[in-house]
Amino acid sequence: MRKLGKARTMVLRNNQEELRFFILGVLLTALLCTTLLMILNINRPFMITLSGILLISMLLVYMGRTNFGSWLTLLSALVILSILVFRNNGIRDTAVMGLIALLIAAGLLAGKTGTVIFGSLILIEIAALGILEYQGIIRNQFSDKNFFEDYLALSIMVTMVTSLQWMVINRLNNTIKDSEWELAERKKIQAQLQEAEAQYRGLIESIRAVVYTAEPGIMGAWHFISPRIYEMTGFTPEEWTNDPGFWQSHVHPDDLEQVLETESKALREGQMPRLEYRLEKRDGNYIWIYDESLVILDANIQLVQGFMLDITDRKQTEEQLKNRIAELQAVHGISETLIQKSDLKNLIHQTGEQIRHAFKANNVLIAIHDPTTNLIHFPYDYEDGIWRRDKPIRYGEGMTTKIMEMKKTIIIDRNWAARVKELNAIFTNDLPVLSSFSVPIMTTEQVIGVITLESCEREYAFSEIDTRPVLTIASNLAVAVEKTRLQDSLKQELEIQEKLIRELEIKNEELERFTYTASHDLKSPLITIRGFLGYLEQDARNGNFERLGTDIQRISDATEKMNRLLSELLELSRVGRVTNEKQDVPFETIIKEALKRMEGQVKEQNVPVRYGSGFPTVRVDKERMIEVVQNLVDNAIKFSSKMREPDVEINYFMHTGSPVFYVRDNGIGIKKEFQQRIFGLFDKLNPDSEGTGVGLALVKRIIEVHGGNIWVESQEGTGTTFYFTVGSDS
Repeated sequence: MRKLGKARTMVLRNNQEELRFFILGVLLTALLCTTLLMILNINRPFMITLSGILLISMLLVYMGRTNFGSWLTLLSALVILSILVFRNNGIRDTAVMGLIALLIAAGLLAGKTGTVIFGSLILIEIAALGILEYQGIIRNQFSDKNFFEDYLALSIMVTMVTSLQWMVINRLNNTIKDSEWELAERKKIQAQLQEAEAQYRGLIESIRAVVYTAEPGIMGAWHFISPRIYEMTGFTPEEWTNDPGFWQSHVHPDDLEQVLETESKALREGQMPRLEYRLEKRDGNYIWIYDESLVILDANIQLVQGFMLDITDRKQTEEQLKNRIAELQAVHGISETLIQKSDLKNLIHQTGEQIRHAFKANNVLIAIHDPTTNLIHFPYDYEDGIWRRDKPIRYGEGMTTKIMEMKKTIIIDRNWAARVKELNAIFTNDLPVLSSFSVPIMTTEQVIGVITLESCEREYAFSEIDTRPVLTIASNLAVAVEKTRLQDSLKQELEIQEKLIRELEIKNEELERFTYTASHDLKSPLITIRGFLGYLEQDARNGNFERLGTDIQRISDATEKMNRLLSELLELSRVGRVTNEKQDVPFETIIKEALKRMEGQVKEQNVPVRYGSGFPTVRVDKERMIEVVQNLVDNAIKFSSKMREPDVEINYFMHTGSPVFYVRDNGIGIKKEFQQRIFGLFDKLNPDSEGTGVGLALVKRIIEVHGGNIWVESQEGTGTTFYFTVGSDS
């Protein structure tokens, strides 16, 4: 009822507005007429007065005083026109036509009441004019020509106009009432329809599903879709209904073909299509839709009417359940791997692979702390399809250290860059990470590493549920790493023991050779000294002073030889025990220093020594390495000095990423069967040559102490080349 009352009020207001503008139109028309008469100088003073009254009336009507303005206009016009009729030519004056127009205006402005009142007043005025003119009170130029019939005809015409106008107005009023009643009924029905539609719309909008009516097929037009589609997808119903291809353009490309095939097959078999597919929202994300419909006929057009439900939560739950099963299978598989495998590198790699596939992470890192070097290694570092090389960091640096110190799981689900910055992260990723979680690899006593999973696709990619299986994997991995380390440690200990035994055996062999050689070579000068002491005594008694000097020189030479032997033996024994601190030295500096110390010998022998350029820097005991170069160059000069054009070269080349140095001469060369003996103690291939035979043994010992190797290549008569390396750990 209240709604109907409001509707009627609105109708009345609209009618009043229409009436006001209608009256303003009538008054404006009258004003135009009076203005025209005023311009034509027809009763100008009266027309000016009437125009003024019309303007005032229009202002009153515009201000809402419609009745007052209307009656003011009608009465003023009646008075002015009556004056003109009485003053001028009576019933034959043109003002009489104005009275007829006034009568019509009265009907327009005042309705039936105005028509009756002004019709009666005009008749009274005509009767009064006739009586006055008949009695001679009023006279004009047509008085003698006016008869009773003229007044009667005019009166009949006014009466007819009044009657007809009254009937027209009455008919119009009845028509208007009928129209208003019909309009009210129509509005009532419309209100009922709107209320029913609102209830239906409310029913549709209250349910979670989106209701629709559409033509089947990839480009089928959408006839209707409920407003809830906006809440579900962000697209308005108009966007769906205005574009026949809208739906198919927003179904996930991987699902479209299967959806269309399923729908077509169901329609052919007369079944209800039941579809599940991913639908793109306005923000670009996809939701899962359950779509069920049935076929209807509307004006012989095949339509499907159905509903769509957002089943994203259900799908995510199914996916999570599927992931949990995969994770448990991964944990089982990793546990079996950890039990069966003993190779730590392969074990960690397989663990990382199974974690990556089970959790669908873009990046997976497994960090292991090596307490012997205090470095954190990354034996498994996978970033978006690429295995990255292990780049160890020192313990105390980066986010990995923080997690190891905190000894707890860290989940970062949003604002990743800012959060990891607080944990001192070292940024190495090419793609921005959106979320991650890290779990420590812990034994019962300590944390030995960290497993980290990262997502570059979305925030909140991981949850507490994900950490549980990874924690289990981390615990199993910790046990496996410790077991492998113990096995490796035991293996290393055994290898060290075997190496020590082998070295001890070699030392024993060397000691035996040394004992034999020392007893033999040291005995030789002693025998010489003892023999010549006898000669010395004999020559002194015989007064043979010439031989006496020779004997003393022989004893002195034997003493000097023994001194050199003892010095070099002492030097050899010190190699590996008394060492200077290793330092980074350009190898060219070592060469220059060695040649500087041999400058006199090189000039004396007149043997040119040339060397290359661009030598690498090596980490060595500088003094010992100078001794190596000195001994090798000394050897080269000694055996090439007697050649016609002696030549000694020092240079290097790269082999498998490491430098190989060499000293080459064009001397007499070494027979193949003697090439292994030259590095032995006191081994001299030419007994008449200078030296003690300790030099090359000393060189070999220095090179080995530096973790390198030395070998010789030579052909008799063409020269000799000594090659040597310096170990990477030197």
